[in-house]
Amino acid sequence: MNATATARRKLRTGPRTVGILTTNHFSPDGNRVVYGGAERYALELSRLLVDLGFRVEWWQIGTGWQRELMPGVLVRSMPAPDAPYQTLPQLNQLFNERAVAYDLAIYFVVFLAYPSAVERSIAISHGIYWDYPGFDALNPTARDREEWLRRLWIALSGPRKIVSVDTAFIQWANATWPGLAHRFEYIPNFVDLEVFAPDGPDGAATEAGRRPVRILFPRRLTGVRGLNEMARAAEILTAARDDVEFHFVGRAHDDKLEKEVLEWALAHDRIYYYWKPPHEMPRVYRAMDIVVIPSRSSEGTALSCLEAMAAGKAVVASYAGGLPNLIIHGYNGILVRPTVENLVTVLDDLASRPDVRATLGARAREVATCFSLQVWRRRWTRLLEEVLGEPLEGSGITAELAPPPPAGT
Repeated sequence: MNATATARRKLRTGPRTVGILTTNHFSPDGNRVVYGGAERYALELSRLLVDLGFRVEWWQIGTGWQRELMPGVLVRSMPAPDAPYQTLPQLNQLFNERAVAYDLAIYFVVFLAYPSAVERSIAISHGIYWDYPGFDALNPTARDREEWLRRLWIALSGPRKIVSVDTAFIQWANATWPGLAHRFEYIPNFVDLEVFAPDGPDGAATEAGRRPVRILFPRRLTGVRGLNEMARAAEILTAARDDVEFHFVGRAHDDKLEKEVLEWALAHDRIYYYWKPPHEMPRVYRAMDIVVIPSRSSEGTALSCLEAMAAGKAVVASYAGGLPNLIIHGYNGILVRPTVENLVTVLDDLASRPDVRATLGARAREVATCFSLQVWRRRWTRLLEEVLGEPLEGSGITAELAPPPPAGT
């Protein structure tokens, strides 16, 4: 341990503190909880930090209210009046004024580290978010695109470390700015293997022979997640076959869209829409036969994909973002370009081949063990120790070394 770290430990009279800046765990008015992969990541990160002895405070966009994310972990809100070039400089500055009092700051989304980051800080990339067709419309001129890129470079240059959940972002950044390579840490997303687990040998697979094949879309209801293509594929397949049914399970950004999707589902036989809180999703996965992750863009190592894999289900995914970090085509799942035609073809084939579904599902579970929650916690703990320059005692999390990341990352 170096002299600075020793001095910090002697001066500390209370628990370590960490402030985390995000965009929204709750709607800006504080009345609506946001459910999604990023929010589940936030909960697990908070649990880890609390277990390591930190006092954790989150900050987000809002009007000054505060809520609890989990017992003892507050979410506080601050105004964010504008968002030029997909950044929030005023929110960043308000947070940084408070962050100087923390032992550590975490920018939960990379662009929140613009225009500055405090000294001991980490930013997180949850995947490339500018690969959807409409993104260029947000920066329509060459000058606009140059300014957006400049701001992203500044956001990546400030924090001591950038955690990336996939290798796609690291490869893009290394090709764009090779001088930033030392800042990146590949820590893919996680799954709790005890919570998300396959059925027993006489479970859903046997039942599937007496009921329609159940196909699940466990995603937020947005176009970038492939909602429109998946909805049309469901219409085509339920009209062509009487032995399949589709379950759309996820929230939208507002009640209006959820109502529209519900009305659409009610108008079609064997198409269902509902949403469940995260703790009920393991039961949903166990009841399904095929899970589809047809993201068009803006994707990392999707938690929903890992959960489906851990549940031993046949997974059909696109090759957006970090999904190829999880799915080896033809071994533990199927990778497709998520067009309506491709989805119909693949799902029609899998619905007719229970043996292939079983093989893909068993291998998916095998691969999921490399992404366990315990491994993720150990990797994060080692990174926190590196950034803080001192060991984190009392948790036992560092007792077992995590496997090394894949070569070249």
